[in-house]
Amino acid sequence: MFLLTAACLFFLLLGLMYLRMRGSGSSEADGASECGSLWWSQHDCGDQTSPNRSLSMEEASAYLRFDEFILTSLEWIIRTGQDVGIRLKGLVADDPVTDVSEISRLESTHPKMPFTCRFRRAFLTVISRVFLIAVVVGCVWSVVCYVKYRWRREEEETRQMYDMVERIIDVLRSHSEACQENQDLQPYLPIPHVRDSLVQPQDRKKMKKIWERAASFLSANESRIRTETQRIGGADFLVWRWIQPSISCDKSSLMPSKVWQGKAFPLDRRNSPPNSLTPCLKIRNMFDPVMEVGENWDLAIHEAILEKCSDNDGIVHIAVDKNSREGCVYVKCLSAEHSGKAFKALHGSWFDGKLVTVKYLRLDRYHQRFPQAQGCSAPLRASILHLNASGATDTAPSQQRHGSANSSGFS
Repeated sequence: MFLLTAACLFFLLLGLMYLRMRGSGSSEADGASECGSLWWSQHDCGDQTSPNRSLSMEEASAYLRFDEFILTSLEWIIRTGQDVGIRLKGLVADDPVTDVSEISRLESTHPKMPFTCRFRRAFLTVISRVFLIAVVVGCVWSVVCYVKYRWRREEEETRQMYDMVERIIDVLRSHSEACQENQDLQPYLPIPHVRDSLVQPQDRKKMKKIWERAASFLSANESRIRTETQRIGGADFLVWRWIQPSISCDKSSLMPSKVWQGKAFPLDRRNSPPNSLTPCLKIRNMFDPVMEVGENWDLAIHEAILEKCSDNDGIVHIAVDKNSREGCVYVKCLSAEHSGKAFKALHGSWFDGKLVTVKYLRLDRYHQRFPQAQGCSAPLRASILHLNASGATDTAPSQQRHGSANSSGFS
């Protein structure tokens, strides 16, 4: 269909260009016009015997053999100013001619050409213009494709950078825990050694930019990692030290500290839906069940969500799936508008060294998982959870109220 349309447009342009190249003239100047048309058509059609496109007065007189007729026709052309297919040129090409004596050469504006010549010229003209349009369209298309490629590549590099950041944090956290068990280990790791342990030798050149971006991100946004200079084996190395204090066993009954660490990326139409259609959310990567200690660590998750959404008074139910490997937390709001505010506050944020992602969950599925959430309408406050965690109130009602989910809470 596209080729058929292109062919029709091509032949339409060819026909219009052919009609445009047909000659025209006036009856009173037919003699001079006929002379010029034949002469100039021979030149335009490539006749080597007509090297110039214009015709001198002497050549026109010799061709027509009627000097008085030529002068009369030229005087009529000057007097009327009509376009009869002849352009009068003086000694200075751009100056207008006001008298016959000023005319030096004659040039046809509409030469009469044979069919083959007109068709060939029209064909070449259409081909040249179509080629020019194709070049312009091709350049614009190339620019658009390049911009899209750069966007996709930037998004992929950003995703790889955040993945590298998480892997670096895991390595440093694991090394810090190993140092607590083995006092002979140094409490820091050289940055090149961390890189060599995470990036294969054949990928280091390709991943150089990703690694540099990840290191810069940690330096600017990660408060639990400190960059130092240490002498190792007689040489100075930049090292990373994990400085987050560990939770001791005698404080396992207290609510552990959970920290928000800023946004990983800005929200836009590519990673955030424009409108929220449901008041329920499913939040991933809020915790690691293997790393959590104590009995009430889920209260820290409650507190952190309400703290992050402190300007949102529409959160009525929070449920933590303690056995979820994805670190899932479920939130119900009073309306879709409140869930949209919570989505924007939580999605793409760093929490306790993990990148939090959020998606919407249908209300019927939420009530199927948490039937007790159907009667929740009172907004939750961060201060209430803080008092519960401090022992000011009983924790059992709080857990029932916020729907802290264990393995029995899911089908």
